[in-house]
Amino acid sequence: MTSALVFAHPGILRIAYAANILILVPVCWGMIAPTAAVTVFQGAVTESSGLRLLVLSLWSAILAASICGLFAPAFFAPLLLVQIFYKTLWIALFVWPAVRSGAPVPWGVAGTFAAIVVVWPVLLVLALRG
Repeated sequence: MTSALVFAHPGILRIAYAANILILVPVCWGMIAPTAAVTVFQGAVTESSGLRLLVLSLWSAILAASICGLFAPAFFAPLLLVQIFYKTLWIALFVWPAVRSGAPVPWGVAGTFAAIVVVWPVLLVLALRG
């Protein structure tokens, strides 16, 4: 016997996928430039080509999966859970300690992550409940 989540209204998830696309197209484009630490992370993260490519790879994968999610919203719902999880960890383990120590924080990225951590669970619940 298998158990799977059944979304009453999977189309609601398209809101999250569309938002991911709108956010990630310019961000991924910015990550290609060698000045990504200044543009995307507002100079709060030290520039490193390895880190830049790692983040670009992750965000490009999320962008590609979000495009697919527009066509198969329920199938790609785990992507939203992964985003909630890793963005929560980044806020807790990077942003919060930086704020406490007075270190620079990339508030653009942090604010976007915080909004996603709050809104994506609501969209998931609405899609499940209808």
